[in-house]
Amino acid sequence: MASKGLSKLRTDLTKVYGDRVTRRDLMVPPTFISTGSLTLDYALGGGFALKRTHEILGPEGVGKTSLANLTMANAQLQFPDRAVALIDMEQAYDFAWARKLGVNVDDEEKFFHLYPDHSEDVSDQIGMLLRSGEVALVVIDSIGGMESRAAFEKKAEESAMGKNAQVISRMVKRVAGLCRESNAAVVFINQYRADIGGRMPGAQKAAGPSALKYNTTSQIKMSRTGEPTKKVSITDAVSKAPAELEVSRQLRVRVTRNKLAAQGRVADFWFKNVATDKHGPIGIDRADEAINLGIATGAIKRLTSVSYEFPDGSTIKGGRPGVEVAIAERPELVEVIRQRALEHISDEVKSEHTVSYDDEEAA
Repeated sequence: MASKGLSKLRTDLTKVYGDRVTRRDLMVPPTFISTGSLTLDYALGGGFALKRTHEILGPEGVGKTSLANLTMANAQLQFPDRAVALIDMEQAYDFAWARKLGVNVDDEEKFFHLYPDHSEDVSDQIGMLLRSGEVALVVIDSIGGMESRAAFEKKAEESAMGKNAQVISRMVKRVAGLCRESNAAVVFINQYRADIGGRMPGAQKAAGPSALKYNTTSQIKMSRTGEPTKKVSITDAVSKAPAELEVSRQLRVRVTRNKLAAQGRVADFWFKNVATDKHGPIGIDRADEAINLGIATGAIKRLTSVSYEFPDGSTIKGGRPGVEVAIAERPELVEVIRQRALEHISDEVKSEHTVSYDDEEAA
């Protein structure tokens, strides 16, 4: 039992600083927004947590905005009475692509699209969105596209070095507090840029100040794996010559920082950017993830090196390729396997799972 002096201290602190003094009844597990990938959700501990800020980092064209779109689509489904917002610093948002990934961009009460001129506007807009309490998720695309008002208004030959870093540093600290107050999540999309003055030729570093790293709950780094992309043969509409169209690529997402679960986990999944009869709809390959998680958690039981048992009791032979064929023929099993995997997701993960730890490579 706490002494009277400690109780008085807590009371005095609460009077001065309000709810910034921790109360035991507020120490509850966070609510998560799904990223669209069950494997990545597991690696993050459940997805992107509310009341927290997060960073998606990766090279250009790897799929960072697409992953953010999937997260926004899930947020709209999870919180139908709240909105999501995209602060489009690059002013290059593709509404048609977002629709294909499930984002409701047409309902002005469910989706806000803002395109500010400079970093100060971004800071003010995030503040307005979060203080309203009506927004569940804010995505900033991107840190690399931000510049300060000083740089925006000055002439090309005038220097405004360091101003942008100062603005972003203040913003991320401020946003972290607003997320807790408004029960919302903020996702910063970031990319690499040339490390001018670095010791190694061609060295790169993440855009933005170091404050971004120290004030976000999680950081994930996206890249491609060494797996060849899946392609289909087409005829070029202009030259009429045969060509190949990339349909699907395998992405690797490494959780490099996480304050809510073990960091160092890696999630590999296939992302389809073209819908075909053979490969299925656009987005994350749910069937492939279901197989990986099913085998890892025991939802799909391995009987021998070449035979497996599905949740309905049927036996499939032919190894992993045989399982893929069976899933393609019976797509209704995908959701069954995913649900079985969710029931066991907190158990020890077997080595076949596409989540690995520390510096190990994903299976």
